[in-house]
Amino acid sequence: MSETPRFKRWEDLDITDDFIFTRVMRNKKLCRTLLEMILKVKIGRIKFLTSHHAIQIDPNAKGIIMDVYLRDENKVINVEMQASNHGDLPRRARYYQAAADIDTTPKGSEYSDLKQNYVIFICTFDPFNRGKPLYRFQNICLEDDEPIFLNDDTEKLFLNTAAKALDSLDGDLRLFYDYVRERTAQTTFTKELDSSISKLKQEKEERSMYLTYTSRMMECRRDGYEEGLHTGREEGAYQKALETARAFLSYGDAPEKVARCTDLPLETVLELAQKQ
Repeated sequence: MSETPRFKRWEDLDITDDFIFTRVMRNKKLCRTLLEMILKVKIGRIKFLTSHHAIQIDPNAKGIIMDVYLRDENKVINVEMQASNHGDLPRRARYYQAAADIDTTPKGSEYSDLKQNYVIFICTFDPFNRGKPLYRFQNICLEDDEPIFLNDDTEKLFLNTAAKALDSLDGDLRLFYDYVRERTAQTTFTKELDSSISKLKQEKEERSMYLTYTSRMMECRRDGYEEGLHTGREEGAYQKALETARAFLSYGDAPEKVARCTDLPLETVLELAQKQ
């Protein structure tokens, strides 16, 4: 049987926890301020394409979940809080960007209708081990001494909030890094962010949702359905996994998290979510 997973207490959750990050970023003012600090561009009128947005391009294609997924008049942006390093961020960014292009470009559109496309990972670790506080990628030609930019209006950004040298960052962004690392709120933005988190954690419904999620995950591990899935009790374990998945989804949990808890394929969980 797998080891029972460990979870933070509700009181200990902070901005680095996906559960909290996706909820406080529902605040358009906070979300816009953060994006403008990171991208150094003006963000227009935000339209959320929902938090934890599920994109299923094709029934046979890999489905994905986006934490904070939005657009304005000219841009489509995906922002992810990343507290663990699985070594797949570059390829995830590639896939997320392609999926967002397809998702936001109606049938019959011209290529010129494609919006600027940004994928942002806010990491609590150094994803490339180079010590830089921010890694910003664009597509360029390698066959010339002077960079020739493809100008396809795509960027992938990886924030390394664990970086020690932050001098290259603007003041407000540097202090946001301090907040992520040390929870020290020193600016108007980080104080509002910290206040929003504090208010969120006082909401009984949010607390109940988190506690239900964690307790059911621990329960399903203790019941051993994961072990049974591989030791001859496949059908019973599979049905239990489906029941658990439906319960998690009914509480608003992201399909990606439900898939990880239940060991069900993400495609199966997405199908269940569509029927909820």
